[in-house]
Amino acid sequence: MIISMRTIFAVVLMMTLSYVSNAQSNDLFTFGIKAGANRSTINISGTRPKIAPNFGLFTQYKASETIAVRSELSYSILGARSKKNATEKTKLKLNYIQVFPALLRVYPTKKIGLEVGPYGGYLLSAKGASKSDYRKIDYGGTVGLAYHISDNLEIGARYVLGIRDITNANSDAKNRALQLALSYSF
Repeated sequence: MIISMRTIFAVVLMMTLSYVSNAQSNDLFTFGIKAGANRSTINISGTRPKIAPNFGLFTQYKASETIAVRSELSYSILGARSKKNATEKTKLKLNYIQVFPALLRVYPTKKIGLEVGPYGGYLLSAKGASKSDYRKIDYGGTVGLAYHISDNLEIGARYVLGIRDITNANSDAKNRALQLALSYSF
């Protein structure tokens, strides 16, 4: 099933607008910005991790003191580095818009949140290879941990595990990334 970029944008926009309008009436909804770094690779032999930025927007609905649902829209650079031979190195840079539509967050304490959920990605561009060699849509799952430094500031780490082959060559190449980010809620 292929989902168009317009559909993803429309759904995220509707969710954000509904969250923002409801956020004015109660404290159950929050929204904010996030920025951080990815340590990404592709699960094929000969590749090494690459470090690149990620940033975006999020909304969160707190269903209870211990349960919340978070949605995110992020720009994320994934990819890998590899060595062709002793003197030639290559870098693959894949620029994605990633959507985390429903990350379930469980708070065992007031400051610590555990999260799990799906993600979808849309490939905007590729450097180090032709964009036509890669599929436009990527998806998978994620698991993470967040620590609330203050009421508005949080630091988080998550592991992103792609489950779809990202190439058109059926090579079973999948995205893998460790994401670290600071989030600020308004």
